[in-house]
Amino acid sequence: MRFSGKTAIVTGAASGIGAAFARRIHAEGGSVMIADLDSAGGNALAASLGDRAAFCALDVADPEAHVALADLTAARFGGIDILYNNAGIGCFGETPDLAIADWERVIAVNLNAVFYGCKAVIPHLRARGGGVILNTASASGLAGDYAFTAYNAAKAGVINYTRSLAIDHAHEGIRANAVCPGPVDTPILT
Repeated sequence: MRFSGKTAIVTGAASGIGAAFARRIHAEGGSVMIADLDSAGGNALAASLGDRAAFCALDVADPEAHVALADLTAARFGGIDILYNNAGIGCFGETPDLAIADWERVIAVNLNAVFYGCKAVIPHLRARGGGVILNTASASGLAGDYAFTAYNAAKAGVINYTRSLAIDHAHEGIRANAVCPGPVDTPILT
């Protein structure tokens, strides 16, 4: 019950790694706000967990939506202790063939959204006297992959942004870490 009395926000939580993390937080006594564009999947997961779980529809590329999510979570569960920025998308294309809109959407979801989530939640973590930020980066952020240009760039940005977060907020008792999984059999691979 290591998360007893703790509250987490998990983005991209309707499936895959995010859903697994949300289930673990809940199983170990924590409360969890499941945030995702997939309302059906997010509501189903929240319902399956029962008490101490709720769902909020979230487009992670919308900075104001992160503020609303943080405020809703704090009001519902009494505060926020953990932020897991997990939402992500990918697209394939060599640079000359990659549509600018695809580049911008991948950067918005995979990198900008991490900043938006942290900006909205850090004041709540400060109010609790500290907390944890966990960001899903990728092994693809550590090395390049063929025709995965935007995803590689975004995930490399997440890694270095997380380093900056750790330095900036360690004195406040806020830990920041990035995880860099390799391929995982989740919907993003399909």
